[in-house]
Amino acid sequence: MKHYLRLALPPLAEVAPESRMAYALFDRGGRLLRSGEQSLERLSATVPVDHVQAILHPGDAIVVTINLPPLPARRLEAAVQASVEPMALSDLSDLCIAHGQRSADGNVCVAWAGRRPLLDAWRRLGDAGLRLDAVVPLELALPSGDPHTDQPLALPAGARWQAPLPKWSLARPEWQPARQTLRWGAALRWAGAAALLWLLGLHLHAAQLRNQTQALQAATERAVRDAFPSIPVVLDPLRQARGQRDMLRLAHGMSGQDDFMPLAMGAAEILDFAQGRVASLRYEDGTLTLALAEGYTPPADETVLRQAAAARSLTLRKDDDTAHTWHISRNDAPASREPRP
Repeated sequence: MKHYLRLALPPLAEVAPESRMAYALFDRGGRLLRSGEQSLERLSATVPVDHVQAILHPGDAIVVTINLPPLPARRLEAAVQASVEPMALSDLSDLCIAHGQRSADGNVCVAWAGRRPLLDAWRRLGDAGLRLDAVVPLELALPSGDPHTDQPLALPAGARWQAPLPKWSLARPEWQPARQTLRWGAALRWAGAAALLWLLGLHLHAAQLRNQTQALQAATERAVRDAFPSIPVVLDPLRQARGQRDMLRLAHGMSGQDDFMPLAMGAAEILDFAQGRVASLRYEDGTLTLALAEGYTPPADETVLRQAAAARSLTLRKDDDTAHTWHISRNDAPASREPRP
């Protein structure tokens, strides 16, 4: 311990971030380095130390000496509690009780303070960045024989500030309140780890999708190059393939014997409301005829369907004699053509 800070607390109920407190900073040898008065919220920033000794205000703790017979260490605590109970004005569960070692003559120094005010003040000190090593009643922090045990430590920091403290205090580890930042620290760390894993998984999934997309694009480009070797550079495989197909059809002056698939694909795009309702399908003389089962819902304006067909160079016609029947053909097909073998 290089330096330690001795802090004169106000009454425990008044400890707050804006509370002004007298302090004295000492080196390891007990030499006074500096002293002054600061508010709690500024104290840890202006006097940065790791070891803090908090001296209670008069009346915030009771100090007595009791006499006990020789006892094992594990039974000394219970004996102290039993001795304090008839002297205390509160239930033992509402108190923080601490004690020193039993001396050779059987005397034990005991101190207690209200649990709630002590722990609340301790928590506020911790939240302000002050880690308490000791919480000592004023009577035990004064030089031997001090006649003013009812007067708190005050500036200037003279001999009353420099008395050695007992090796025990009311700052027992099992009572140390959890600081707000520490209380949520574990939860925040787990949340951060979960978010990091989620991001890693998201990036991995995106990388997999990107690889699949690139593989699909490469396969599509290879298929277009194999089908149309005359294309020098493949930029938009689907659009370039359709263009080459249309050029071939125009060059031959007819739609060709494989016109069934283009008509079927066109019908699927135009009559999308009929999905799952096709009862029969017939292709003859360049015309695809679809008979639909009941239950579908056609658009109210069939003009939209005909316009969609015209945009694909197709002619769509609803059969006038047979219900639920549609005919689709290419509008550039010749008026007469050889029958399909």
